[in-house]
Amino acid sequence: MNITTLNEILEALNKVIRADLTAILKLESEDTLVVLASSGPLNAPKLKNKRVSLHDRISLSKALLLKEPSVLVHKEHENNDKDTYSDVMALPIDHSCMVAPLRIDQKLLGALTIDVVTCDAFSEDLIKSIEGFAHLAAKVVYEEERANDLSRNLEKFAVENANLRSTLKGVALVGQSTPWLNVVNQVRLVAPTPANVLISGETGTGKEQVAHAIHQWSTRSGKSFIALNCSAIVPELALSELFGHEKGSFTGANRRREGRFELAHGGTLFLDEIADLPAQAQAQLLRVIQEKTFERVGGSTTLRTDVRLVAASHKNLEQEVAAGRFREDLFYRLNTFPIHLPNLSERMEDIALLSEYFLAKLKESWSMPNLQLSTAALHTLETYSWPGNVRELSNVLERAAILARGKHITPQYLQLGDKKTLMNTAPSVNLENFNVPEDLNRLERAMANEIMLALAESDEKISGKGGAAEILGIPPTTLHSTIKRLRLKVS
Repeated sequence: MNITTLNEILEALNKVIRADLTAILKLESEDTLVVLASSGPLNAPKLKNKRVSLHDRISLSKALLLKEPSVLVHKEHENNDKDTYSDVMALPIDHSCMVAPLRIDQKLLGALTIDVVTCDAFSEDLIKSIEGFAHLAAKVVYEEERANDLSRNLEKFAVENANLRSTLKGVALVGQSTPWLNVVNQVRLVAPTPANVLISGETGTGKEQVAHAIHQWSTRSGKSFIALNCSAIVPELALSELFGHEKGSFTGANRRREGRFELAHGGTLFLDEIADLPAQAQAQLLRVIQEKTFERVGGSTTLRTDVRLVAASHKNLEQEVAAGRFREDLFYRLNTFPIHLPNLSERMEDIALLSEYFLAKLKESWSMPNLQLSTAALHTLETYSWPGNVRELSNVLERAAILARGKHITPQYLQLGDKKTLMNTAPSVNLENFNVPEDLNRLERAMANEIMLALAESDEKISGKGGAAEILGIPPTTLHSTIKRLRLKVS
């Protein structure tokens, strides 16, 4: 909020009327005002961000229903009508108090209050002047609210887009192996229900993709999908990330910020690496799951939440519970419907489909219409151990597409994590069939192996479309000279 401008309005107002306390308040909720700025001899630090409940302030509530400023007449002894700031200071019962509602287009935004310790301090001319100050204050509050709404919408848009992963046709759970089809069946079974889901599996197995599928195949698919990686949260800010915070609740909290639960309201909240959530946040998360309510950090207003919760972890949560690092009661709340994702090494028959899927995406998003995977390269992929799972496969193919200049991917472009594994598992040909000299060193024999693979794939065609030179991504003249240098005999 632009407090400087509001303070300037109050300073100008104090030149018109020698008030003991002036304040500008914003309507925070239907029954609560919050002090944005205050001035005057009776001003106190306790007034900063002071929340004023309308429940037991009958005169103030009535004044806010009016269009023009009005003088409050308190009758404390008759109906327990409290003064606006009775929680902070004691003013004489018969002091002068005026309330000017802050309105823009009939919408109530807050109030301007003026307190003077003497009686009958407000003349008709003075009331007219105060109405002008109230209109100025209303415009400042309104413009700031619009700016905050825009900021929140942009933040929500940014968070949602950061969590979206583009796919060719919506959410794609690619694979036809038995272990993977079991996962897909579980997703389809649980998605339409409101049950919490706990996804387990090693890093890179596709936990977020499965969470997206649960959301897309649920009745909440038209609402937001918000993801939060708990391992990336600064522990001190965990509660703020989850539940948001009020302005001034901690150093650096320059404005109110909505947390992930608010952003995901009506939709799905995906908490990745849930095992790394700090202990204090675990306790608060359990409370929200049980009661469906929460408060922002530094706030007192209770908010209701309607969120479908999907959590994931590469750690064994039962072991984390046994070690005392994760709450047992929270584990059981999250573990309503567990889904375990297999490693890629357990679904090797899916590598061809996954490779085709990733290359199709690259063809479209990277404008590589001629991108292809050779038979020899696919064989290499299908015989590698894949410690990084599906994510590693995607990264390997992206690098290979770049190295192959968007054309034919051969084994030489596959930069797998373990070079020894690559050498041991790469497909080989019987070099003796090609009359390879026996005195070649290890590097030369590896080069000869790649050349012979390309020749075998091209039916020993060297140049032209589909020839060995094109497969290897080198000029035909270079291939001819290399064959000659290695003394390879090709028919």
